Amino acid sequence: MNRLIFKRTDGYSLPFAILIFIIVIILSSSLILTAYQKEIVIYRVILTEKLVTNANSALNILIAHSEKYPYNQEIHLSLYDSTQDSVILSKEQWGAFDILQATAHHKGQKKTLSAMIGSYTQDSSSIALFIPESGKSIALVGNVNIIGNCKLPEAKFTEGNVEGKIFTGKPIKSLIKTSECILPPLNENITKLTLNQAMDTYMEYDSKIVPIDDFKSDSLSVSFIADSTITLYSNKRIILNKKILKGKIVIISKKSIIIEPSSNLSDVICFAPYIQINEGFCGNLQAYASDSITIKENCNLTYPSVIGINKETHGNAKLSIMQNSSLYGIAFMNITDEASKSVLNISKNSIIKGQVYSNSYTEIRGAIHGTLYTKKIILRTNSSVYENTIMDADINIHKLSNNYIGIDLINEGTKGGVIKWIY
Repeated sequence: MNRLIFKRTDGYSLPFAILIFIIVIILSSSLILTAYQKEIVIYRVILTEKLVTNANSALNILIAHSEKYPYNQEIHLSLYDSTQDSVILSKEQWGAFDILQATAHHKGQKKTLSAMIGSYTQDSSSIALFIPESGKSIALVGNVNIIGNCKLPEAKFTEGNVEGKIFTGKPIKSLIKTSECILPPLNENITKLTLNQAMDTYMEYDSKIVPIDDFKSDSLSVSFIADSTITLYSNKRIILNKKILKGKIVIISKKSIIIEPSSNLSDVICFAPYIQINEGFCGNLQAYASDSITIKENCNLTYPSVIGINKETHGNAKLSIMQNSSLYGIAFMNITDEASKSVLNISKNSIIKGQVYSNSYTEIRGAIHGTLYTKKIILRTNSSVYENTIMDADINIHKLSNNYIGIDLINEGTKGGVIKWIY
């Protein structure tokens, strides 16, 4: 008869089994935790992508219907009537441009997109040259090249002769229509870019006012999204020498502002009666004066720059872009005194890529790759001043980049777009 044989298990087998069990539990828990964390990461990625999409959609709504939204107010809305699609919109004027901001948020997470916006893009109907009807033709002298749609006096162009110099350019093949008798007025938002308005706007409690004599730092960078405007102010002349200033900064002087080429400026705004940018400067800014602006030789004002004069008192003003300098953006002159002899001057070998507007006189000896609206055009020589005369100038809207975004200077209702994303 067979007997059952029992073997006694060694004493260490039970702890070993428990150890195996614990290891299995740890591995299983790790797998579950890893899967859970992966799900969280995937959810966050999907949510972030959704928030970015929502913020971008909201920003596009704000761009397309900017006129419906007031400045300096937060607008809360739901894109698709869902709590997951809640966004906050805001609009703030920054000189001639707008700063638009859209924030999408859900369950404590948010994504903000902010952009500097312009209100003009060119199309096939855009005007290269507008001069109101005056009953007189526009005389062309020397090497003049004009390409693009024109609105001119009914007499249009003629070949002129100034002090023995005749027209040597190519025949003008632009589409020419008869202009109205009055130059379209400048956009009201642009006419408000004055020293007095800046004092009211930026010298209040919502700005951080720093007397220029107390500003000892060589550099300052201010975010458009998170920070308040920093206002550098003086009753006396301000000289910006070896300064790096970027972002949401306004510079105000009751006398004058002199910008040296050793300074690096980006997106800042300057207000003063007189502004001078000295030879060799390179940077982008907005500069608004009440009497005169002078851009010295060999300066490069990069995109998006704006220089403009709003003169509300009697007397003459001048805006001068001197030889071999360039401006990528907008230049304008707005004079309320109809008897004024103010001149916007674009010197030889200088160039503006963008838009030019003057409700007084314009003298162009350089180039405009874009559009010119002017009440009168003149030519000054050593011996005389000739009205309705253009000499050795290039006006060509086709040379302006299709990506250019500018300002709706004359309330045409043109389409806007993103100039630059800001952070």
